[in-house]
Amino acid sequence: MRLPLLTTAIAITTLLTACAATPPRVAQEKTVEIEGQTIKFGGQYDEEKNQLKLTVNGEPLMQGRFPPYTPTQNFNAKYGDIRIKSACYFGSVLGNQGGAFGAIAGAIQASKSSSSDKCEIIVAGDTVETLYF
Repeated sequence: MRLPLLTTAIAITTLLTACAATPPRVAQEKTVEIEGQTIKFGGQYDEEKNQLKLTVNGEPLMQGRFPPYTPTQNFNAKYGDIRIKSACYFGSVLGNQGGAFGAIAGAIQASKSSSSDKCEIIVAGDTVETLYF
């Protein structure tokens, strides 16, 4: 009698844990033409893992984590012969710190209108697209 009850409890706990996981935030894909090639930029940010992944044509090209109390992340990569950079700013990284620091960071960002989570995609020194998460 105890074994079925224990098995049921484990199954319910597993199901609830799986449902509680927050899915990553996904940026809308943006298509641009660079050097005669059509390239599709995209990305996702996993808040629980604090991990940002940027993709080119569906392939992960750049990824990393935000250091504590740091809302910026810059990447450099090469896709074929094309050098691609990204300049990312995630205001939510600071706002999610909680406590007095999170409140102060949120107030400063609001006053500067810089609380969005975004990555600017840069090719040959020019911003070709911006991804919003």
